[in-house]
Amino acid sequence: MTYADALEGAQRAPFPDEVEPQLATLVTGPPQGEGWLYEVKLDGYRTIAKLRGGRVTLLTRRGQDWTERFPAVRDDLARLPAREAVLDGEIVVVGRDGVTDFQALQNALSDGNDGRDGRLVFFAFDLLYLDGRDLRGCAQVTRKRALQALLAEAPEDATLRYTEHLEEDGAAVYKHACKLGIEGVIAKRPEAPYRSGRGTSWLKVKCGRRQELVIVGFTEPSGARQGLGAILVGVNTSGKLVYAGKVGTGFTSKTLTALRSQLEAIERAKPAFQGAPRMRGAHWVEPRLVAEVHFSAWTRDGRLRHPSFEGLREDRTPESVTVEREQPPPLLPPKKAARASGTSAGTAPRNAAGAAPGKAPHGGRRRSAERIEVAGARLTNPDKVLYPAQGITKIALARYYAQIAEHMLPHVANRLLTLVRCPAGQGKPCFFQRHEAEGLSEAIRRTTVEEDDGKRTYLYVETTEGLVSLVQMGALEMHVWGSRVDRIDAPDRMVFDLDPAPELPWERVADAARTVRHLLETLGLRSFVKTTGGKGLHVVVPIVARRGWDEVKPFTKAVADALVRFDPALYIATLSKTKRTGKVFVDYLRNGRGATAVAPYSTRARPGAAVATPLSWDELDAPLDPASFTIETVPKRLSTVPDPWAELSGVRQSITSAMMKKVGL
Repeated sequence: MTYADALEGAQRAPFPDEVEPQLATLVTGPPQGEGWLYEVKLDGYRTIAKLRGGRVTLLTRRGQDWTERFPAVRDDLARLPAREAVLDGEIVVVGRDGVTDFQALQNALSDGNDGRDGRLVFFAFDLLYLDGRDLRGCAQVTRKRALQALLAEAPEDATLRYTEHLEEDGAAVYKHACKLGIEGVIAKRPEAPYRSGRGTSWLKVKCGRRQELVIVGFTEPSGARQGLGAILVGVNTSGKLVYAGKVGTGFTSKTLTALRSQLEAIERAKPAFQGAPRMRGAHWVEPRLVAEVHFSAWTRDGRLRHPSFEGLREDRTPESVTVEREQPPPLLPPKKAARASGTSAGTAPRNAAGAAPGKAPHGGRRRSAERIEVAGARLTNPDKVLYPAQGITKIALARYYAQIAEHMLPHVANRLLTLVRCPAGQGKPCFFQRHEAEGLSEAIRRTTVEEDDGKRTYLYVETTEGLVSLVQMGALEMHVWGSRVDRIDAPDRMVFDLDPAPELPWERVADAARTVRHLLETLGLRSFVKTTGGKGLHVVVPIVARRGWDEVKPFTKAVADALVRFDPALYIATLSKTKRTGKVFVDYLRNGRGATAVAPYSTRARPGAAVATPLSWDELDAPLDPASFTIETVPKRLSTVPDPWAELSGVRQSITSAMMKKVGL
């Protein structure tokens, strides 16, 4: 009996030759009532992935074969432990803020990116077929459990991700998603089967308006702008293509030039539709290209208000482009909501971990509405379980940070933060946050930083109260800049991140760290080492904040390259995952402006709740399990073992001209 045989609702069936995707209906707001799962709306290319006999086919929503465009995804799917499978998901690029970015995906494809550098990711959210069984008749939650189990067997470095979901109040989930800049949310009925086409068991709620439009022309650029001024767009209404306005923002200089070339190749003398506006200097084109456009509203005469270009939709046909009208969300009465979640009336619906709301899984305690304080920071729901497997609650994590703050703050205080926030706990959807958001404690400080697109407000902490306030936010990881707030453009720490191939034993990683240490010593630099909460190690070098990022990053690259030259069979300093087998990746990219490294003594948002822990160099000489450093063991360790990084803040050393010359700069 196979795993697929045990899934309720699974039917023995031949492998499906064609699969039409299920589509979500656009609604004006989240559905009321319980009985819904909520997923983040991904901003990429919808993809049906077919695995059969070791061969993978990747199909767009319209059935186009894009297998060769995403070879990394193809190869990783082929490594799944299944003879036959059909997965539904989305191929995306995830930005540094943790939000999927369609334009970044477009740029990656136009640059010839094949996905092997780790930028492209396939987020799978449904499993339709597995090893001789058609799962489309199974409930949504059943299919997701099967999908999660299948993807759990994927290699750690794979481009495949499981799409987590929340079973929280829909309005709260939607509001939070919009604050984070996410495109929206998808609501799904947990008991519903998979049904091709558009229906009401999947609903989408967008934070802003997005619409596919047919490009029907373009205008000339003005001033210093190159390529084109704006694209002219249309939409099919009552079977006819009608004009919908012009879009002049949202383009990069590269996109403007490339798009001009594409449009000139399909230029025509007259517009391809009736009722075209009179426009001096307009160029009309064959209606072959589809653009995705963000806008604020439709005007009364059918024009787009405040439109902005997001990218071309190669997976859409011009004939399919119609105005997408929002429907009112369905109202699910309480009794029906109970049945939808598989519970009887009067019984609380279960969450994804199998526990009733307010009840922690794995024997945890009921969440409390009580507010308490730890180190001056107010905590709500202190008994909320943040690490289900270990039963670690919010208050336990807060007390951990309060206990080790005197050791952690010298390495975290007054450094810009990037947080991994997991409001529902580890194993549920998480996201990156580095900029200010509403409702944060005053103990979390703010400062303004100049970025390429303007000034943004960043976060940092100074005190134990600030550290604990990050726990109240649901932050399970804290990552810090290599510079301090008062001199953000002059780093005072360099980090060499040693990331081993999955098959390498701990001893190889320890050897790599010792080799990096020795190489740095030959340059006259003292270094320190810490675990990362995973299999890797960080070698950290304190320096006087005199040189800028544009000098420090090339220096660290030169050191990494020197290590590769020392033993190219053991080390690699490029992002290519295909070439990393059997090697340790020496990642110097932590040393650029805006890049971060996990903070000493920070937990990780991973199973096991491991802590990134400073070590003494002597500790690398003995067998060591990085997973043994947890919020329970680290405070005990610090009470019995001298702080191995106690001297770090007192080290005064600089990157000298002689050092730079020695590494070839």
